[in-house]
Amino acid sequence: MPRIGSDVPRPFRGGVHSKSKFSRKKVAMIEKIQELVKALNNEIKDNAMLVVEGPNDASALEALGVIGKPFLYSHNSDHVKLFNLAKSSSKVIILVDNDKEGWSICKKLMISFDEKNIKYDIWYRKEFFKVGKGQTLHLEDFPSLIKPYL
Repeated sequence: MPRIGSDVPRPFRGGVHSKSKFSRKKVAMIEKIQELVKALNNEIKDNAMLVVEGPNDASALEALGVIGKPFLYSHNSDHVKLFNLAKSSSKVIILVDNDKEGWSICKKLMISFDEKNIKYDIWYRKEFFKVGKGQTLHLEDFPSLIKPYL
């Protein structure tokens, strides 16, 4: 009679372990971020201007693979420079954080751009934070979200 223990073969059970670092949900999140970065890069190549809150956000986008230098916006920013750059761009992509400060900046920029008939886009902001699904409110956190899985 065979002993139950290490000398008895165990049946193989296929599939992805629920705690695997390559779960379907994580793979989908990484793929969506990569799609957003690719689309964002295409917009930048087509002369779109990118606006972020600060240097940490700019560094995070660079780490994700976004090309170009975004305009670093704060309430103290040189608005004349911002509007001059915006007017010479095909559109302005507002990509600020999804927190109270970010919403305040986004609303302020949208109103200002509307007044000056400058085309702007907040779609990328919405899409990035949909991907984060409450895991992050700040753009600078995205590289750390996906880094363990790359």
